[in-house]
Amino acid sequence: MLLLLKFLHPYLLFCNLAAWGLAQNLEGIGLFHYINDFPMRVGNEVIYPLNFSPIHGVNALSGVLTLILFPIALLNIRAGFYLNKWTGWFSLCLWVIPGVMSMLGYVPDLRNFGPDKFQFGANFTGSTTSAAANLIICLIAGWSVIMLLGALWKKNTFKNAYDHIWYVLGLIAALYFVVDSGLPSYKEDLSESGDRITSIMQFYRNGEQNLAALCKDPIVANQAPDLCSLAPAMKWAFQDNLILKDILRARIDLPDWVSSVASDSSLKKQIDALNTMACSPSQIRGNCLTVPIEMSLDEDDFKNPVAFLPPPYAQALQRLHKSMQKADNHIQEIERGHNARYFVFLLLAFVAGGKLANASRSMVKHDKVRPRSWLFIIIRFTSIKALQICRMFATGVIRPFIQLISASALWRKMRAVRREKANDSPSEQG
Repeated sequence: MLLLLKFLHPYLLFCNLAAWGLAQNLEGIGLFHYINDFPMRVGNEVIYPLNFSPIHGVNALSGVLTLILFPIALLNIRAGFYLNKWTGWFSLCLWVIPGVMSMLGYVPDLRNFGPDKFQFGANFTGSTTSAAANLIICLIAGWSVIMLLGALWKKNTFKNAYDHIWYVLGLIAALYFVVDSGLPSYKEDLSESGDRITSIMQFYRNGEQNLAALCKDPIVANQAPDLCSLAPAMKWAFQDNLILKDILRARIDLPDWVSSVASDSSLKKQIDALNTMACSPSQIRGNCLTVPIEMSLDEDDFKNPVAFLPPPYAQALQRLHKSMQKADNHIQEIERGHNARYFVFLLLAFVAGGKLANASRSMVKHDKVRPRSWLFIIIRFTSIKALQICRMFATGVIRPFIQLISASALWRKMRAVRREKANDSPSEQG
């Protein structure tokens, strides 16, 4: 068992290296957590708590790749012998040498070629070495499968039919990889909307500070009771909102006070009354600011200072937030697309392996149209050996047993004859 494990060690390391690349890109398209997270039953429901270590999922993928690698190796050796015996022996040696070298103690530690980090989320495709390991597996699999599949047809017939698939997939891949995804444009939209939201929020923060000071005046408190009651909620919301990154701001809902200011008609009247009292030319009570012309929603907004922005700016916040959410969704789709391209790349590697198989057949003058099936060869060999064993069993056991039965029957017959003769003798004497 120890020798078997030492023989399999390099293949396990190679599959583990390839598994890191698959795990990283499965994470990018949102499927890795189904492999990595441990299910937990809570009542009648099954939940998957987050597992921030990718080791469990990578080991599972490594085991699956190992189970896939051995059939690929057998197909590759079979396809090599179909092409010619030299290619077959070369393939066999190529697959066996790593295991033999490992048994002799010479095996490279492929873990040193693994990725430096595992990033949860999209838009990171992993290390080059992991991608190369998956490329090799898909390329060899494509060469082997298409080599054996192509043996069912004549060389040129299959080659010409396969070229149709190859060229069409090549053009589709070129379209998929070359066409601009629009990622810079969506990121620019996200940034611009975030900047405008920050600017408007700064003015509303100034309005919240004005409320904290002005609502202490009984006159203001009586004129704008609902508006003054919003001050504590606004103060709490402004603690972190102004320093949020654009992506987080797009994924977090706006504070509740924004929808209240945007849609409540009574608040609109109270805001107008507050701005009239606080920013009147005769007696300015609050920190009144003029809206910059580039931020103005109305042609008169930049002319009149206000202590609290009117409802149209809260409505603008809602529109800008929806715009940020839309841009963020596009960005996430594009970033997931980068990880999806990894699997398109592996599919193209498989198809390219088939193209190499056709080229390999073209290099051989005479190849068999239908190579002998290893399955039939194994069945024939097993049947012949079974017949030989049955013949040996018949010769060594059944035949002597039949001879023994025949001898016993003959002995009984002779004994019966002697008895008859013995019985006849006394009767003649009498």
